[in-house]
Amino acid sequence: MLTRIKELIKKNKKVFQVARNTYAILVGTAGILKRKKGAGEHLKATFSLIKSSSEIKGLPVNITIEPTNQCNCRCPICETGAGILGRPAQHMSLEDFKTIIDKIAEHTNTLMFYFMGEPFINPQSYAMIRYAKDKGIPFITTCTNGDPVNPAKLVESGIDEISFQIGGITQETHGMYRVGSKIDRVLTNIRETVRLRNEKNVKMRIVCGFILMKHNETEVEDFKVLMKNLGVDEAIIIDPCVRTMEEGYIYLPSDKNHWIYDVDAFQQGKLVPKILAQNECPWMYYSVTIQVNGDVVPCCRDPHGQFVMGNILEQDLKDIWNSPKFIKFRTMVNHNQKNLVICRLCSGYGVSEIK
Repeated sequence: MLTRIKELIKKNKKVFQVARNTYAILVGTAGILKRKKGAGEHLKATFSLIKSSSEIKGLPVNITIEPTNQCNCRCPICETGAGILGRPAQHMSLEDFKTIIDKIAEHTNTLMFYFMGEPFINPQSYAMIRYAKDKGIPFITTCTNGDPVNPAKLVESGIDEISFQIGGITQETHGMYRVGSKIDRVLTNIRETVRLRNEKNVKMRIVCGFILMKHNETEVEDFKVLMKNLGVDEAIIIDPCVRTMEEGYIYLPSDKNHWIYDVDAFQQGKLVPKILAQNECPWMYYSVTIQVNGDVVPCCRDPHGQFVMGNILEQDLKDIWNSPKFIKFRTMVNHNQKNLVICRLCSGYGVSEIK
């Protein structure tokens, strides 16, 4: 019901915009009153959003950094897992990471420590998280397949939130999508992370997501019970993303309530989101993604690096943020979004939170 209400509101664009803009102002204002890092930049960005300005007054407060674009798994829908990423495989060095953090820490509220790779196969991942925390970034979150996690190092790193994401509760179902992963090892790492977190009284939120697909949808209730027994803070069901109709036929669950795609269009042979982006993107006013080599792209919908706006290892982010190239991109989003390939399968992301 709540999802349906959200869809109805979003289809009524004016009502949705007023509600969203009001919420965004409240988020920024509350953050300022609570002296939260980045709150002032957030509020300035909100006023740029309200004006649909292609030049943004505030600096980004939600930053994604890609510690590696390599992975231990071969998930078939993932560009990295499928071998179609099209970027040189590498780990980010600790030196480069420190350079980036030193440039962005002053205005960053939330660091998303992952992108097109498994963050914890980078040997420096735990040191990176600790460095970012020591530089005063309020909230650091990551997402992992769980196989290479070292629970002891993770708990000591200072990370605020981790999301383990699995493809089933048996090896048979888990391995159909998480190719190369061992579910027993993942569950052991989750269990040990919870134990150490509790033992050391560390403030860290532990989430586990179940990637819902056609082959595992009968395991949902058992997954919830399992996660309760493991003691995670939240167990979530992740609606699957696909890139093509062929992938949709293979992986989309029979329960269409968990589709983010238009069912009628799918039956006509078209893969389109339930809610099409309508010449606006609140997320681009608050966030950027930094790829493993320092390239800055608008968001997580650009895994291939088609829209590189600059390189933070060679430039300051403030110069990239309102560069002619970035302003041109935002103008395209605000006036002709349907022709942007990275937006075609995106239903849009909302206003960034202040943690």
